[in-house]
Amino acid sequence: MTLLALLLALGLERLLSTHRDGGSVSALLEQLWPRLPGFLRQQSFAPWLLAIGLAALTGWLYAQVHTLLAELLFSTAALLVCLGPRDLAEDVQRLRAARAAGDAATVARLTRLLHHGPTPDADHRSLLGALFIQSHERRFGTCLWFIVAGPAGAVLYRVASRIGTVIESPAAQRQAALLHGLLAWVPARLTALLFGLAGSMDDALAALKRVHAEPPSPDQAGWQRRTWNLLAEAANASLDWEDAPGSGPMIASSLDATLAEVLRMETRATLILLALAAVFSAGVWVA
Repeated sequence: MTLLALLLALGLERLLSTHRDGGSVSALLEQLWPRLPGFLRQQSFAPWLLAIGLAALTGWLYAQVHTLLAELLFSTAALLVCLGPRDLAEDVQRLRAARAAGDAATVARLTRLLHHGPTPDADHRSLLGALFIQSHERRFGTCLWFIVAGPAGAVLYRVASRIGTVIESPAAQRQAALLHGLLAWVPARLTALLFGLAGSMDDALAALKRVHAEPPSPDQAGWQRRTWNLLAEAANASLDWEDAPGSGPMIASSLDATLAEVLRMETRATLILLALAAVFSAGVWVA
């Protein structure tokens, strides 16, 4: 059931990508947050309450479904709503087309869009690192939570990752970042390993070891940024292609070729995730 829902949701995400610019969860939060009582919106625990409450509601609704077909449809719909708002390939292909056409304004706009989201430390920021973080946030983080906890897990992670964009209170924003960081701590590292399996695992592990050896940032959010540092650096290192016999390392000949390789790596990492989900599902059925 989990594997089939993943396959259906990912397929529908690709088909509907160009029609989902607003993002289903973001649009829901933008409508829901202003309707909460004013005193509640000012509470620092509001992001936790909203994320856990929506996840619990999703879990309760799922528990009311009693047929396999209805469970599949509910799971697929919940996961589809939580993916995106667009497939990463859509934005990357737009960026490649804009670069080929010399459209500097569109290139700048799309680059800003792809950098929007969790931010690593300054030394680890790059366009390629941002692409891998976007891939995690739009796809892998949600899918991993879906595999572990079903539709409620997907809703929990996606709401936690987006709630910080709609709240006003600085204290609540810090709590939203804390919740997101906690929920992303394990999945982001698993995503880094998936990209390692899809590319160069030796280089990915070396990057993980290198970033782990760096002294921690003194501020309270340092451990959260380290998660994104690890993901950006390990996934980026996975792009190092195998050495050609009698020559130096093979590298992409241009940024355009590198962007295309990022998309191919995301596809391979997705296939690996689906294979692992199949093993997980088989274990559940055997149990």
